[in-house]
Amino acid sequence: MGIKPMKVLLGLVAFAAISTTYAADQKIIGAGPSTKVASLFVEEFTKAPEANGYTFFVPPRSAKHAGGIKASNDFIFGRTGRPLNAKERDQNKDEIFLARIPVAFVVGSGAAVSKLSMGQVEGIFSGTITNWKEVGGGDAKILLAGREQKEALFSVLKAKYPSFSKAKFDKVFKKDHQVVNFLKSPAGKFAIGFGAKPNFSDLNVLSVREFSVGVSVGLVYDNKNSGDPLVGAAKRFAASADWHSKLGSLELLPPE
Repeated sequence: MGIKPMKVLLGLVAFAAISTTYAADQKIIGAGPSTKVASLFVEEFTKAPEANGYTFFVPPRSAKHAGGIKASNDFIFGRTGRPLNAKERDQNKDEIFLARIPVAFVVGSGAAVSKLSMGQVEGIFSGTITNWKEVGGGDAKILLAGREQKEALFSVLKAKYPSFSKAKFDKVFKKDHQVVNFLKSPAGKFAIGFGAKPNFSDLNVLSVREFSVGVSVGLVYDNKNSGDPLVGAAKRFAASADWHSKLGSLELLPPE
């Protein structure tokens, strides 16, 4: 008599896990930077026969990168703001890259420059170029608006251009919108900053020769679902030319 209730309980737990993971209504919770691309992806992906019968909802509010990983315990997918690291993969997780969010450099209105070479940008952030007149701009000291060391786009930037690791910022911000507000303010008139290009559409985005860097974002799933046809179909669609052609509308780069 004592064993049967335990069997029933285990059966209910197993059924609950399966019904949650494979529910027809799926939320894709997670990192803010991947919200728009995940929304576009499911809009296109649900047209595929493999996704027939599924409804996906991408909450606009960010649950952070870690929240996306956690959500993949209960739903087929979460969404990521950067590639998974080794510790996260050790949680039995894997990912599907949907796009790369391009890094852009932006300047305040007083900089009076619109084009620079990557060498000039590196010189600015390394401190060897300190006045805008040195690169054809106004006669004013350059202010550096930076990000926290572990921020996703900054991490990608440092990986490709190690000189940025030594940058000494005048201001450090946690979010792109804080960079936007600073550069629009009188205090940021002569500043330069960086972040996700789609977030800087109403600022002075620099055209930088020989520069193309982006952070990969996408979907995270639990390996318990690796054999699910929906996961396989999502991988194929994310790698398709049809999907890559859609990314231009969001100013995103195709996944690597």
